Amino acid sequence: MKRTPDIERQMLDRGVYAPDEFDAWLAGNGWSWGALERGAYDVSLDEALLAFTVEDPVRFCETFMVEANGDPYRLFDYQKPSIRSWDQDVVHEDGAEVGKTREIAALLLWGHITGFGGTFANPSSLVVAPQQIFLNEIIDAIERQLGVFKSLPGESLLKQSWLEPRRTPHTQLRFRCLNPAHPDKPTLATVDFRPAGHDGEAFRGVHVNALALVDEAAKMKAKVQWTEFYRAMMPGCHMRAYSVPDGDRNTEFYRLCAEARVGLRQGERGFRKFHWPKTIMPAPFWSEERDAHFVKLYGGRATPGYQRNVLGLWGDAEDPVFRWDQLLPNVVELPDYRRIVLVANPDHDALEFGVNRIQLEITEGRKSGHAVQLTDSAVDLSPLIGKDDEARRAHWADLLAPWLTHIDPRGVFWAGADLGERNDPTEIIVSEEVGGELRDVLRVKASGLPYHAQTELIYQIDRAFGQRPGWGVDLGSAGTAVVKDLHNLDRYDDAHFEDRLVGFHFQEAVECTGEDGESLVVANEKGEDEILRAPAKHWATQCIVARLQQRGYRMAYDGDVLNDYTSHTARQGAKWPIYGKSNDHTIDARRQQMLCKLRSVEATEPDVFSAGAMSRNAA
Repeated sequence: MKRTPDIERQMLDRGVYAPDEFDAWLAGNGWSWGALERGAYDVSLDEALLAFTVEDPVRFCETFMVEANGDPYRLFDYQKPSIRSWDQDVVHEDGAEVGKTREIAALLLWGHITGFGGTFANPSSLVVAPQQIFLNEIIDAIERQLGVFKSLPGESLLKQSWLEPRRTPHTQLRFRCLNPAHPDKPTLATVDFRPAGHDGEAFRGVHVNALALVDEAAKMKAKVQWTEFYRAMMPGCHMRAYSVPDGDRNTEFYRLCAEARVGLRQGERGFRKFHWPKTIMPAPFWSEERDAHFVKLYGGRATPGYQRNVLGLWGDAEDPVFRWDQLLPNVVELPDYRRIVLVANPDHDALEFGVNRIQLEITEGRKSGHAVQLTDSAVDLSPLIGKDDEARRAHWADLLAPWLTHIDPRGVFWAGADLGERNDPTEIIVSEEVGGELRDVLRVKASGLPYHAQTELIYQIDRAFGQRPGWGVDLGSAGTAVVKDLHNLDRYDDAHFEDRLVGFHFQEAVECTGEDGESLVVANEKGEDEILRAPAKHWATQCIVARLQQRGYRMAYDGDVLNDYTSHTARQGAKWPIYGKSNDHTIDARRQQMLCKLRSVEATEPDVFSAGAMSRNAA
């Protein structure tokens, strides 16, 4: 039996404005209109319409919720796939004021009144944010929908689900929730709201089974905040993170965004990404006039403010050293690139050992990287740091050699190393020079290795490249000790490191001669021309930027590296820039590589390195 106009009118009177969707819902349950009206399913039309409405968060919200002016609540079309993906892990990389808070409030109301469409008997969720003020906005939106403001009396169909909340020490909203097992016996649903604080301590003691949400996630910077947040999630709990990007790529939120995938299907592992720029909003929220307003407000479309708040993109850091638009053209597919990560844990006599290749992915014109794991294992640490030189070397060879066999050792290679102490990571980058391009081949990150283990690590890498690379090494405490051993110990004689491996001090002045042999000449106090001298760190940085602008690198989409580059900032000093010191190990390794390469250049001016300030051997 088909719908009659009378039945359709009844549906519209009941707030069901999508009769065709109800038809499909009936068919999906194997029901027909005729049998439903005859009572064949022991369900009345009203009960069927209620079930149809409750199962879907969009229908529920648009049926029972109202706008502030009393109009029916309506979600934008772009919001509907997101709220319907409540049973996936989701990350939102959005512009400002595009409906994030509206979605959070609507999803929490639907989930904790209906038991997530009848799938949870006692749902509980956690909502966190860097500051309480962000949580207050969500709490106010929920209470406004329920009509429970004492100073604004009103009635809401949802008010019957409201239970007295807990307000101290943190807000916990409580709801009378549908019970799928016993519809006549409602259960309790709770939503806890907690500010992150500096260490996430407020998250402790909360354990939730439905949703764990982070609002303004880009501003939750400390790793410990996220660690405590993750602890609250019980098996089966889904996570959602919402934020406008802020340009800081060394955060947990950026990591989630980088790993998330647009259009991830239900049942697939990982995070589903939603990207809502202001430009997808309907008028009057977006128009040519609004665009012009934001261009004027933020000083142009290419500015960080416009990129983040309007387009929902990460943009550049404030005062960046390396711009994203300079880096990205140098990022290509490098099937032979390998990333090796070693983490020493002396307390447990273990070395965590991982090898990845990086697969470049392009979605909707945007590049991203997917790390393909080749091995992830743990081996005994003691043989790799033991006192027996021959045994230690044999164990390092056994560990590394199988993962370096793809390297063709006949090329021209340049390597840079920033060597760390036990609590400071070591970074090594090796690139092959091909037709003027520096093509990255290997990156090694090591933590917790003593100096004699780092010398063996460099030796094994060097041997895999045919003992051909030119090496630049930062002469910090670790670098000085390692360079000295590689130059002087008999067991490294076959590598002839004294001819190829040079230590550089970043703070020392060098003559500013580029890779092309051209020097920067300035007039001195006597009016005579002389080659400009600058700190080694600054000149290496300038040469790296110049090569990036010329698309002279071929880099993998290695997220950690790109994050470090795009988050690296500098401020102006008395004469030279002062570069930021956080998360700069990958960059310092690249600087050392550049300094080594510059050292090999024959200058068009007289020997610009004759002063010896460019390098200093540790021997």
